[in-house]
Amino acid sequence: MRRKSLLALAVIPLLAIAGCASGADEEPTNTSSSGDEVQFEAKDPLIIGYSVYDLQNPYWQAYSEGVKAGAEENGAEVVVADQKSSQQEQVSGSLDLINQGISALIITPVQPSALPATIDAAHDARIPVVIGDIGTAGDYDAYILSNNFNGGELAAQFVIDQAGDSTETKKVGVIELHAGSVVGEERVNGFKEALAEDDRFEVVASLDGEDTVDGGYAAAQDMLSANPDLDIIYAANDASAVGAQRALETAGKSVADGFTLIGFDGNDDALGLIEQGLMSATVAQDPYGQGKAAVETALALLNGEDAGYSDADSKTVYFPVEIVTQATVAEFKAARADR
Repeated sequence: MRRKSLLALAVIPLLAIAGCASGADEEPTNTSSSGDEVQFEAKDPLIIGYSVYDLQNPYWQAYSEGVKAGAEENGAEVVVADQKSSQQEQVSGSLDLINQGISALIITPVQPSALPATIDAAHDARIPVVIGDIGTAGDYDAYILSNNFNGGELAAQFVIDQAGDSTETKKVGVIELHAGSVVGEERVNGFKEALAEDDRFEVVASLDGEDTVDGGYAAAQDMLSANPDLDIIYAANDASAVGAQRALETAGKSVADGFTLIGFDGNDDALGLIEQGLMSATVAQDPYGQGKAAVETALALLNGEDAGYSDADSKTVYFPVEIVTQATVAEFKAARADR
């Protein structure tokens, strides 16, 4: 897929979903398990089903609220099925939603490999399927997720901006997500590719943080032990960044003394550390906005309208992300609180 330039993507407004579509005039061919083209059907009343990964997670709570808000704005009802991180529950729960007479199905998959059978069942019932984050499989109709590659680019641009006109070489450590994570690879590749354009920066370590606070702590400790003069850590999620911050404290280093620590997600823990001056920045996702976009995309498909794909071949809609720093964190939190 062709990548847009760093600066061009950085200025995409949060709500300009359709505006960033590269294949907006291309209509996908939706096929059922039998290979026939699917003609979606809006039922009365108009109900959207949302099969959500796990409502114990604040991220998916916000996503669910976005789905509800998007449905209300468009005169639709919502039925939410909490799958509680269980692949088995998601398969049965999604089929139950289909059997309730919904008009569109949004799924945040516990395990993408389990999607094809659900998608086939939905298509047999003339229901479009929108995948909300995590990953895909099967003949889905749209995939909504954050622009993770651009998020990595934004993190790199922040690092470059922080260096200003200095000619000093900086050593960089990267904390990756678990092996096989597609979104993690995008976040890391976007960062590394953008940073490689500036020869003042050298990535000296790139380790798996296992997506957790403890994993981030261990990875950062290993980096700092091998590279006591490390200047920058970029973590591909906020949990790993929180762990890295604890490792910095143990090593006697801090953001206040010039170390740069960046996370990814925009979680409350990370925002709190940024406010306290203990973390430099995070690349913030918008699960609430993505939930609304998933509804709008589902309804467009249902009505035979343009789905606003960013990439028509993969039926993907990339949702913009933004960098949050100590200078902008108060405004960012206030804007989210007003929803």
